[in-house]
Amino acid sequence: MDLPADPLRLEAQVCFSLSAAARAMVSIYRPILEPLGLTHPQYLVMLGLWQDERSGATTTVTGLSARLLLDPGTLSPLLKRLERQGLLERRRGTGDARVVELHLTAAGRALRDEAEKVPAKVVSASGLSLAELEQVRDVANRVVVASLGTLA
Repeated sequence: MDLPADPLRLEAQVCFSLSAAARAMVSIYRPILEPLGLTHPQYLVMLGLWQDERSGATTTVTGLSARLLLDPGTLSPLLKRLERQGLLERRRGTGDARVVELHLTAAGRALRDEAEKVPAKVVSASGLSLAELEQVRDVANRVVVASLGTLA
């Protein structure tokens, strides 16, 4: 693979493109999530909780932290805010008091119905087709997996 004439050109940097794209996508989500009372990070937490509830899995802080690729110290304030909003409850594990389980409240479950409209609104607001967004997601997922392999 040939490097660009100036390998330090800002636009040649993968990190710049990914960072700018992430900020751009969050800016698309922001006005869509605002009526739901969620920030983008809170939305990601709720997606994990909704997914686990649908599959019958118990969500723990440690497990959700690993799935979201967030340090538990970063996740904790998000969980506290969602708990204050009445969307989830944190409870000590029945088998191990060191484990903190996360449970959706009725309000948290009900919010899922409104959140189901989010993906279609994001596609519409992005100006990209669903297929294009799926391609971006798939490549971004490959970048994450590859980078996690180098960090291990």
